[in-house]
Amino acid sequence: MADDIVVIVSLDTEEDNWNRSRTDVTVANIRELRRLSRVFTRWGVRPTYFTAYQVAIDPCAVQVMREVANDSGGEIGAHLHPWNTPPLLEEFVPRNSMTKNLPPDLQLAKIRTLTRTLEEAFGRSPTSFRAGRYGIGPDTIAALVSCGYRVDSSVSPFVSLEGVDDGPRFVGAPIVPYRLAPHGDVRQPVPDGPLIEVPLSYGFNRGPFGFWDRTRRVLEARPLRWLHLAGLAARAGFGRRVSLSPEYHPVADMLTLSKQLLGHGARHLHVSWHTPSLKPGLSPFAATAADVDRLYGSIEAYFEGLAGLATFRFVTVSEAAAALLVTRGDAPVAAMQRPPLPTCSPAAACDGITRAPPDARPRRSAT
Repeated sequence: MADDIVVIVSLDTEEDNWNRSRTDVTVANIRELRRLSRVFTRWGVRPTYFTAYQVAIDPCAVQVMREVANDSGGEIGAHLHPWNTPPLLEEFVPRNSMTKNLPPDLQLAKIRTLTRTLEEAFGRSPTSFRAGRYGIGPDTIAALVSCGYRVDSSVSPFVSLEGVDDGPRFVGAPIVPYRLAPHGDVRQPVPDGPLIEVPLSYGFNRGPFGFWDRTRRVLEARPLRWLHLAGLAARAGFGRRVSLSPEYHPVADMLTLSKQLLGHGARHLHVSWHTPSLKPGLSPFAATAADVDRLYGSIEAYFEGLAGLATFRFVTVSEAAAALLVTRGDAPVAAMQRPPLPTCSPAAACDGITRAPPDARPRRSAT
């Protein structure tokens, strides 16, 4: 239906280590997905788990993920942390944590490793992807197409990460799904591109978005930056940039953004957070058990509030790509309905997940 609104819930499903590392990697947070899965089942959420290499090489973590994906009808996608995904040929420096900054052949090699590892772990090849730290670039698109991916979800409209370890610039990217071409600008739609971008939900607490985006960039430009005018305007409630993340924003702001996005023509709302925030002390967003409980409360309060604003249905990221591009009159895309993942045993052996097995393992930093 043309007026169908779909809600995507995606998780960066990753190791415990918030600071990037290639040693002493643990994956204890994955066990917390069982609690989250009960919430998802209650609401009918069909989550997308963008899964990192360090999770996929841990047998107990894989077992938990098989369980929760089957419980919710979720999708397992790929999440590349280049700093600890083989081959580890690059220097371990912050700039290299952005996939786009690596040589094209090394990007391809790491994506091949991640894809193969996920296929071995879950019995099928992933077809959706998110770059760690959102560090996607033109050569990453080419590598994804080469490896059989159909959907990416790394783009954060209105955001520039150029000042963060030479990350990507997403200013000017559409807020609706669009197609990408290999080696092309990740912000530039290509009508017949083989990769579908389903962007994260970013925008402003007021419209029109174009006006506030331009205003914010002027205020953040070098001549005015020292005045901190962008921050002052945001605190006053003018042109505050918001994302649909319960880690970063209160429920009221997320609902305001949802109304704005729908008013600007979006037909998808994309909620996302990191799995380390499900366990106290692992991420800066959840230092204590009370913080974790508040995160859960925010998630459910957002769903409740959204139900009062619009009629919607939960879908995986690949289902969203299919539904929204067909809605917009584009070429059909397979929805990729798949049978349940095979389960493994014994279950009891994995009740105390603490760390990944110790070969060339690694650690990390935000997203």
